[in-house]
Amino acid sequence: MVPIGATALRYLESYLKAIRPLWKNSTQTEALFLSTRGLRLSRPGFAAVVDRHFGKASVRVTPHTFRRSCTTELVRSNANLYHVKEFLGHESLASLKPYTRLTILDVKRMHAKCHPRERDEAENGG
Repeated sequence: MVPIGATALRYLESYLKAIRPLWKNSTQTEALFLSTRGLRLSRPGFAAVVDRHFGKASVRVTPHTFRRSCTTELVRSNANLYHVKEFLGHESLASLKPYTRLTILDVKRMHAKCHPRERDEAENGG
């Protein structure tokens, strides 16, 4: 089960109604994303699509980049780490560490928000 936002849902519904039926074999699989032959899109196939679209980018983009970026944004937005862990299907919170790429700005924001002396300064007009 994967949560989906309203905008993505609209695009997905359009794809399913207008584009998906055009592929041969598209009714023979329950897979959401299909190859150009109308078969389930494999992991290597998805990686090839990503590479085709981002291959000339100045940074390396892989399918895993999307997962890591999503996780980092959830953490930056103060999502409950236990929820993020469940969302990713991980066994422990320790497994989130490689997925999060926090910057010094993230650390500074957390410090300003959570450190008792910083909060006192802000509350006293400091």
